[in-house]
Amino acid sequence: MNRFLYAAHRWLAAVALSQLAIWTLTGLFFASCSIESVRGEHLDADRWLEPEDSAALLAPSTALAVAAAAVARVDTLELRRTPEGPVWIARGPHHAALRLDARSGAVRPVTRLEAENVARADQRGAPLALEASLVERDAPIEYRDHPLPAWRVRLADARGTVIWVDARTADVTARRNDLWRWYDFFWSLHIMDYRGRESFNHPLLIVAAALAALAVASGAALWIVRILRRARRGRPSRA
Repeated sequence: MNRFLYAAHRWLAAVALSQLAIWTLTGLFFASCSIESVRGEHLDADRWLEPEDSAALLAPSTALAVAAAAVARVDTLELRRTPEGPVWIARGPHHAALRLDARSGAVRPVTRLEAENVARADQRGAPLALEASLVERDAPIEYRDHPLPAWRVRLADARGTVIWVDARTADVTARRNDLWRWYDFFWSLHIMDYRGRESFNHPLLIVAAALAALAVASGAALWIVRILRRARRGRPSRA
C-alpha cells in the first residue's frame, strides 16, 4: 500500500509540477501588478467641450428618423460635442452604432486625424501618434470581442501604448500597453486557455486541477501514514 502511494504521488507530482509552478508564478505576477497600470491611464477630454446653439441642431426626432435608415433599432441617442462640431450618436443592439452631423444629418465616420487626436488626449502628456490604421475585420487578439471597425493608434511613449478608437463613434474602446500584453499572456497560461484567453470551463484546466488535487491528496495520505507508523514505533511493547 505504501509503495503504491509513493509511486502514485511521485508520478502525479511530476505531471502536475509544471502547471503548479505556472499557477504560482503567474499568480505572483498578477498580485504584484497594479491593475490601473495594466489597463492604462486615461484622462477625460473635457477641454474639447464647447458651447453650441441647440436651436441650430437637428431635433432628436429627426436624428432618430435618419439613424433608423442605417440602424435597425435605435436604443439610445446621444448628443456629443467634438472638436469638429456637435454630433448625434445612435446606438442599437449588437454594437450597432452610427454618428451623424448634428447640423446637417450627414453620416460622420471618424477620420484618421480625429482618431489620433482622441488617442493622444486619452493619455497623460498627449504623446505623439506614431501610426494609425483602420481595422475592419480579423482584429488581433489584444482587441478580441470589441466592436469593429476601429482605429488602432500607436503612441510614442515608453509603455508601448496602443489606443483603439471606435471608427463610428470616436469612443475609446480599448487601451493596450506592454504590461497589459504580458498580463494577458500570463493569464492565458494561468487559465490554460491559450487561444480565447477567457474560459475557465474547459477540459484541460479541469484535468490539470484534478491532477494537482490528487498530488496534494496523495502527499497528505503519505504524511498521515508516516505519522501513524512513527506512533506505532514509539508505543511501548506489552510484557
